[in-house]
Amino acid sequence: MQKQIDVIGIGVSVLDAVMVVDGFPAEESVVRAQQRAVGIGGGIAVATATAAALGGRAAFADLLGFDPMSESILAALRAASVDVRWVQQSDDQTASVATIWVNAASASRTIVFSPASDLELPWSDELARGVAAAKILHLNGRHLRTCLQAIEVAKQHDTLVSFDGGAHRYRSEVLPLVGASDILIVSEHFAQEHFKSQTKSDAAVSPDELVSFLQREFGSRCVGVTCGERGSWIAGTDQSPWHQPATAVEAVRDTTGCGDTYHGAFLFAWSQGRSPRECARIASVVSAHNAKGLGAFAFDADKIAAMLK
Repeated sequence: MQKQIDVIGIGVSVLDAVMVVDGFPAEESVVRAQQRAVGIGGGIAVATATAAALGGRAAFADLLGFDPMSESILAALRAASVDVRWVQQSDDQTASVATIWVNAASASRTIVFSPASDLELPWSDELARGVAAAKILHLNGRHLRTCLQAIEVAKQHDTLVSFDGGAHRYRSEVLPLVGASDILIVSEHFAQEHFKSQTKSDAAVSPDELVSFLQREFGSRCVGVTCGERGSWIAGTDQSPWHQPATAVEAVRDTTGCGDTYHGAFLFAWSQGRSPRECARIASVVSAHNAKGLGAFAFDADKIAAMLK
């Protein structure tokens, strides 16, 4: 089958409201925001939007409602050129919403998260066709049962499986997704938690050692561990881990979504036939420039495209 989609993601989208403040408020206080931004959040949603903004053919699947927040998320995804035909809507569902307070001086964050109604995206023949038509299927464990069915289809149609293991997101239920992944890029915290669970050791492990451990555990085609401003450590098949430094930018305003844009840029580059080293370099550039803006999906795609030529 000729692949018509570069990256299709299954996950939970969020409407983010970001407020930049001089300091985090005390109880019974009113704080005036210096700046604000409202846009899409949620790891897989932001990753697919990133891939689309860079010129990829990206699609996203989720379950949303008909409430104003859900409609705002859909509008933002469409504006980013994401194919949303696999986003289902239900009268019983509402959107997830997050309010993010960003300290203007330090760029540290406090997040208040209100999840959607606890409904799973149902599996469908139409979604199966979308997975089969994609080069890469990107997951993080949300809508777990549907993700497991999607992996079965992916393996039958030479669709690579990508897994994003975020910080504080480790749980045993997602390990079947991790084990099925061809591209496994996780946060240092996620990797450390898996190391602890498997070895029963609380010892601190370096990122390159964590990459090697995950390589032995899962045998993925590409394994990576991301460490924020310290960069990332990546290894391809039969490669030793190597370090991709974080890209330096003049000023960091907000780190929301930097890991998600890293994934989206990495997968876009992979879908275009780039080497793992090139994928990591491009991902580092995009995620760093996202931190110059406000919100989870804030980089200037035109400027990035010019830089990467």
